[in-house]
Amino acid sequence: MKKILAADDDQAMVDYYKALLSEAGYEVLAAADATAALIQYRDEKPDLVILDMQMPGGGGAQVFDVTRDVLKAGVPVIFVTGLPERAENFAKSYPKVRVFRKPVKSEELLACVASFLGA
Repeated sequence: MKKILAADDDQAMVDYYKALLSEAGYEVLAAADATAALIQYRDEKPDLVILDMQMPGGGGAQVFDVTRDVLKAGVPVIFVTGLPERAENFAKSYPKVRVFRKPVKSEELLACVASFLGA
């Protein structure tokens, strides 16, 4: 089963990711801030990461900066954010980065995850 790390400080978004992605057959790891996301990333080695841009302890940009080397190893990152302009700069430089504005449509997120993970 493919592992997805979903990091967002909004508990409703975390619950949404868990329900949607678990139903689609993925194991979902959750983090409520950047520090927890980095620990989960290091310890669990997810197959894909979903990040919010603004979270306590640093946002998705900080998590991305620390983990960007793994993009070379093929770990995709999906930003789901109210601040897509900043995240889109990452997407221009890395082919395995996608950006969605909140609220993201379930079918769009699932299609993106499936395209990255080959499911």
